[in-house]
Amino acid sequence: MLVRTEAVVLALQKHTDTSSILHLYTREQGRVQYIVYGRKGATRQKKAGVSTNIFSPLSLVEITADSNLSRTLPTLKSASLIYVPSRISGDMTRQCIALFIAEALYKTLKHPMEDQVVFDYIVEVIRELDLADSVEHIPSCFLTRLSELLGYGGEPMEELSDMKSVGLLEGVGLYYD
Repeated sequence: MLVRTEAVVLALQKHTDTSSILHLYTREQGRVQYIVYGRKGATRQKKAGVSTNIFSPLSLVEITADSNLSRTLPTLKSASLIYVPSRISGDMTRQCIALFIAEALYKTLKHPMEDQVVFDYIVEVIRELDLADSVEHIPSCFLTRLSELLGYGGEPMEELSDMKSVGLLEGVGLYYD
């Protein structure tokens, strides 16, 4: 049976000369991977007058694929862009941040479990990265909020702001002569 869903591209890895493995984070299934046939999986789509590699990191796509994920590598049937960022591809700072975010997601989101809150947050971050005037704060804010959503959050930011700053050497107990 085929399933149609929204997904965020995390990575595209070369598998053979004519196929690639596409790592996605989907709204309904969480982290999944599919095999994509074609020359290095470099499927391009022309949308809004711009030719774009639809499998570049953090692309928002709608996919149609085999719903049987028990197979070793199910095949992706089709994919199309659902959001074309206008400022990420032309700005080196935004590109670097996008690659950082994609790599962080690739390394942390490992299980095929549905989490629509995390998916919606990732989409929100992609749009913020594309539309914000200032993007320098995005990596640290992204990691802080993602860690909270994944259950790794520490003290709330309000409680941390009340703490007095501690010097590095005194705070970690290093001995320095």
